[in-house]
Amino acid sequence: MPDKSANKFTILAGLALIFIYGLPLAASDLPERYRKWLEEEVVYLITPKEKEVFLKLQTDREREIFIEAFWKQRDQMPETPKNEFREEHYQRFNYANEYLGRGTGKPGWKTDQGRIYIILGPPNNIEKYEDIDGVYPTQVWFYYGDPQLNLPPAFNIIFFKKEGTGEYILYSPSDYGPQALVADYMYNARDARDAYQRLYQLSPNLAEQSLSLVPGERMAPGIINLASNKLLATILSLPQRKIEDAYAQAWFKFKDLIEVDYSTNYIRADFEIWARRDSQGNYLVSYSFEPAKLSVEPGGSNYLVRFEINGRVADDQGKTIYQFEKTLPLTLSREELTEVGKRTISFQDVFPLIPGNYNFDLLIKNPLSKEFSSYSCKLTLPPEDSQPQLGKILLAYNLRPSDQAKGLTPFMVGAEQVLVQAKKSYLPSDQLVFCCQLSGLSGDLRRKASLHYELLNQEDKQVFAREEKIDALQNNDVLTAKIPLNSCRPGYYAIRVQLLVDGQVLTASRADFEISPLSALPRPIIVSKALIGPEEELFQTGLQWLNANQVEEACDRLGRAYTARPELGQALAYGEALFRKNDFQRILEIIKPFDRPEAPAEVVSLLGRSYQSINQYAQAAVYYEQYLNRFGLSVDIMNYLGTCYFQLGDKDRALAIWEKSLTLDASQDRLKELVKSLKED
Repeated sequence: MPDKSANKFTILAGLALIFIYGLPLAASDLPERYRKWLEEEVVYLITPKEKEVFLKLQTDREREIFIEAFWKQRDQMPETPKNEFREEHYQRFNYANEYLGRGTGKPGWKTDQGRIYIILGPPNNIEKYEDIDGVYPTQVWFYYGDPQLNLPPAFNIIFFKKEGTGEYILYSPSDYGPQALVADYMYNARDARDAYQRLYQLSPNLAEQSLSLVPGERMAPGIINLASNKLLATILSLPQRKIEDAYAQAWFKFKDLIEVDYSTNYIRADFEIWARRDSQGNYLVSYSFEPAKLSVEPGGSNYLVRFEINGRVADDQGKTIYQFEKTLPLTLSREELTEVGKRTISFQDVFPLIPGNYNFDLLIKNPLSKEFSSYSCKLTLPPEDSQPQLGKILLAYNLRPSDQAKGLTPFMVGAEQVLVQAKKSYLPSDQLVFCCQLSGLSGDLRRKASLHYELLNQEDKQVFAREEKIDALQNNDVLTAKIPLNSCRPGYYAIRVQLLVDGQVLTASRADFEISPLSALPRPIIVSKALIGPEEELFQTGLQWLNANQVEEACDRLGRAYTARPELGQALAYGEALFRKNDFQRILEIIKPFDRPEAPAEVVSLLGRSYQSINQYAQAAVYYEQYLNRFGLSVDIMNYLGTCYFQLGDKDRALAIWEKSLTLDASQDRLKELVKSLKED
């Protein structure tokens, strides 16, 4: 039976974190209140991602929290006590139901007019063409637009009754044309031009509007109006485009790890992550996050900033390989706080990771403002003997010396720290700094190989190119170079790095960036957390090998970490690895020095299991009894204790303990059978 108490140490060391995903429901399976909210009240607002998350929620409490977060993300004035967006939306929704569904046989929100009204609100003007002989009833709603939302300064929305009956439907110049507005009982239009001429005779203004929804745009009848088509598509997708719905998946993924206070307070942040292999065969994973806003707390004459970070690395099967929890504190003076208002802050950290393919999840919490952000990505970290490949290209704006004597710092290559900014934006006066690591190349192939790198413009045309031999690389095959941008105009570009052998491309990597037309770009204030030494790298990667069930490698690394620093944490981790290796005598040698009256539960449990494994049941029972007396009841420890007494010949005591265990956990079927058979003997 597994020892849950023994696993407590590995949990504390960062070896277990479970993300629970619910199975999606059909909307029809929701309680009526939430089905109506999803399918009626916010049907035009909610994004596909938000809907997907909402249908995965399992409880009404979760749904209520999600709905609050949904509206909060759309609140344009969060500093006020009420949510003006939500109030305005329900005013529009109720108006549509009361006035725009009359005579249609359906609720107003379902009509075309209701949908436009809910999305855009009341029009600035309405022209009605409902009493003109020869023209089907038509309404033209006029709106002022917002170019920032990809809308023209002004535009029309036209509704008409198809063939003169039913509800008003949305008119498209391309889909319908003026012939759809001319009553065929009065005039049988042969084509769009004839229909336009007839409509012009009946209503010149409506005829002009029927060709384009953008006032002043001259269009010939019968020509597909791409601008009007784009306008209608923009309007119908406007509610989804105005919201950044990453919060929904972030909240769902971490809802079991964040307190309710945080649930509705998602803040946007920009992230960067990069991994490079080091001389120990590990990868150093550097990450940075730049929050869109920074909440501070006064602390005397200074201001305090604090972020709590939870990270989890899991393999393709979802098994946790590494987990960490950290706090990033920062104290700012008034002058520094003013500077932060002009620039972002880039919080940076680094951790070692063994080769493999992983999913990396990062949760950032600000306990001062009860806000959270998150990031998820895949990490592909090949072993040294892998096929030739290029890693991710890291873009930066400068390099600076790093003090290696203090340990590893984030984004470090050789003796330099690479200064990164999550937003890949540069000025023509800048130099583009980039790093890219090569792996899996040796022997004759290496001698023949070279790296070709080039800049490409928006049309994928080359504007810069250079080639370097592999033998010229240093720093564990990391290509680091600077490219001047003074010959490039503002716009979007890409850098491409190719591994060539005899002129043939073996593998390539690419990264996009922007050259800004601005005169200056503020660079972030960098706050680095990590300074990892060699012993810490050994210890952390040893735990990772243990989680990956590579016991020999784990024992080697954790043993060396323990030798370098024979402290409790190192001893326990090494002891857990030795237990899987069945080296119980060695466990007793390294753990016994920590066997004190105040020893933690992990020490007591590991000693008990080790003595039991070498058949010293009486000694094991002493530690199990101590565990139960000091740390409370544990089903597994009780079961182990019962086994020891049974082996010592005390059947009655063993039965009493096992029966007590069954009262704590009645699902132990094998133990039930054992107890039953012993009672029948």
